[in-house]
Amino acid sequence: MRAVISLLVLLYSMCGAQTQSTQTEVQTESQSTGAAAAAVTTQLDVSAELRELRDMVVELKTTVVELRVTLTFTQNELQNTKSLLYTMGAENNAQNLQLEAQETELAVMKERLVASETKVDALERENAVQHTDLAIMKTEVENLKMENAAQEAELTAVKTEVMNLIKANAAQEIRLSASETEVENLKMETAAQEAELTAVKTRLAATETEVVNLEKEITEQPKVAFSAALGSGYIESGNTELNLVFTRIITNVGQAYSSTTGFFTAPVRGVYYFRFTVLDNLSTRYIKISMYRNGEQIMWLDEYDTDGKATYLSSGVTLQLEVGDVVNMRLPAGYRLFDNFNNHSTFSGFLLFPL
Repeated sequence: MRAVISLLVLLYSMCGAQTQSTQTEVQTESQSTGAAAAAVTTQLDVSAELRELRDMVVELKTTVVELRVTLTFTQNELQNTKSLLYTMGAENNAQNLQLEAQETELAVMKERLVASETKVDALERENAVQHTDLAIMKTEVENLKMENAAQEAELTAVKTEVMNLIKANAAQEIRLSASETEVENLKMETAAQEAELTAVKTRLAATETEVVNLEKEITEQPKVAFSAALGSGYIESGNTELNLVFTRIITNVGQAYSSTTGFFTAPVRGVYYFRFTVLDNLSTRYIKISMYRNGEQIMWLDEYDTDGKATYLSSGVTLQLEVGDVVNMRLPAGYRLFDNFNNHSTFSGFLLFPL
C-alpha cells in the first residue's frame, strides 16, 4: 500500500512538471518565432518564411490545444488521484490498526502454537505408547479371533445340543402337562384326605379326651374283685339249706367279700359279674347249688352223677347291685360238696363298671 501511494505522488509530481515545461516551451517558441520572423524579414524571403511560420503556428496551436486538453485531463486525473490517495490513506490507517490487531492476534496465535506444539509433542509420545498398545491389541485381537473360531465351533456344538434339548424339552413339557394334571388330581385327593384327616384328628381328639376321661374314671372308680375256695373236705347241708362260706381267700381286692359270713357286699352302685364252680365225687347222687341276692334266689343248678366220677357244676351271672346289696351261695338241704387244696369249689366276682 505504501509503495502504491509513493507511485501516485511521483506521478502527480511528474504531471505538474510536464505542465510547467509545456507552458515554458510555448512561450519560448513564441519569442523565438518573433525573433526569427524579424530576422527573416531582414535576411530571407519574408513570404516564404511567413508561410512556414504560419504553418508552424497552426501546428503549435494544435499542439497547444492538445496539450491544454491533456493538461485538463491530467488535472482531473490528479484530483481523482488525490481523492484516491486520501481514501487510501484512511484505508491505510484502518489497515494499520487492523494490522496491529492482527499482530496482537498473531502473538496470541504464536503462544497458542507453542502450546499446540507442546500438546503435539505430548500427543506424539502418547501416540507412540498407543502404537505399542495397538501392537499388543492386534496380538490380542489375533488371539481373540482364534478363540472366537474355537468358540464358534463350540457354539455350533452347543446349538446342536440346544436343539436336542428343545426336542427333549418338548417331550418333557408333554410329560409335565400330564404330571400337572396328575398333580391337580393329587391336590384334590390331598384336599379330600386333609379334610378327612381333619375329621379324623377331631375324632381322635374326642377319643383321646374320652380315653383320658375313661382313664380318669378307671383310676378314680373303685376296684372290686374277689375269689375264694370252699376249703378242705366235704361240706354237707343236712336237713336244712346251708349258707356256703368260702373260707380260703384267693383274691379280695376292695375287701367286699367276707370269708367269715360268705357274703359279698356291694361297695358301690354298679354292674358286677359273679361266677362259681363246685365239685362232688360220689356216684348216683345229685349235686345242687343256688345263688342269692339280698335273700332272693337268683340262680339254681343241679346235676345227677351216674358214672361214679367227680361231677362239677359251674355258671356265672351279671348283676346290677346297689350299695349294700349282698350276694351269697347256698347248698340245698340234703346235699354236699367237696374241696381240697386244689380249690375245686370256688366263688368269684368283680365290678364291671360303676353306675
